[in-house]
Formats: sequence, structure tokens, C-alpha cells
Amino acid sequence: MIPSIIYPYLLANTWVFDDPGTGLKEEAFVLGMSEMISRLVEAKAIPRAARGFTLQFSSEPFDGADAELAWLRSGDPEVLPGKDGSASQVFGNWYKGDIAGQEMEGWLCPALGLYFKAAPARIFVKAEPLPAGVDAIWHIDKNAPAALIPGYDPHREEK
Repeated sequence: MIPSIIYPYLLANTWVFDDPGTGLKEEAFVLGMSEMISRLVEAKAIPRAARGFTLQFSSEPFDGADAELAWLRSGDPEVLPGKDGSASQVFGNWYKGDIAGQEMEGWLCPALGLYFKAAPARIFVKAEPLPAGVDAIWHIDKNAPAALIPGYDPHREEK
């Protein structure tokens, strides 16, 4: 399995990422995940990480992975873990792992379901500098027709 790649960047002291392919813009890492990311990029001394860096992730081990996160529990007490250690990502999922020598826990929101069919039992991650010529920020043209914005559904009812 080829690892997925996103390009997180720092926005108001929180790590976020954009993914035009899924329609996610400024999707925040919260409840411990932002702290995990900060520890990892600081330990690896990734230059200008606040402007963006490469984060590879996969449910399968891959060469050079910096950390392995293990599934702890779903945010929904009604959901039962799957036989393979996975769980539903309906209300997010909690993971733990050793991040640069420190045991840490964090929550991944339901957007996890855009990358995995079910919350994986393990997630392997690798952080690297942003490649030359890559802009971590998805610049949406405010004047572009909404139909051109991935993930935008003009028929969806606003709540």
C-alpha cells in the first residue's frame, strides 16, 4: 500500500491541512494531535515546518516511518471494535503512540474516513520537509464558480 500524503501547516497555533481532492480546507488536528505533530517536527528539526511539511501516513508499515499510532477507542461508546482492531470513525477515534520518545494520545476526526474505509488498528506516519515547489495551502479563488470547488454541494441544506 502506498502511503497517503498531506501537507500540514500551522494556523493560529494549530496544525491544519488542505486537501483539494477531498474538499478539506484548514482541517484542524485537535485534542492532542497538534501536540503530537509539533513534537515530531521539532524532534526531526524540519525547517520552516510551520509553513508546511510532508506527512505520509498508511495503515501498513512502510520504510522510514517515524511513528506508529495504535487505535485506542472510538469517540462513540456505542461502537464496537472490529475483529481486526479497527472501529467505526463516525465520531472520531483516539490513537496513542510513541512520538520522539514520549507516549502521547490524540483524536482523529471523522475526516479519517476519507482516507480509510474504517479506522485502522495502526497508523504509520513519516514527516519530511516540504518538497521544493509545493505550496501546502490550497488557494481557493473566491471568484471561482462554487461548482469547481471539490466537496462543495450547492444542494446540501445548511444547518
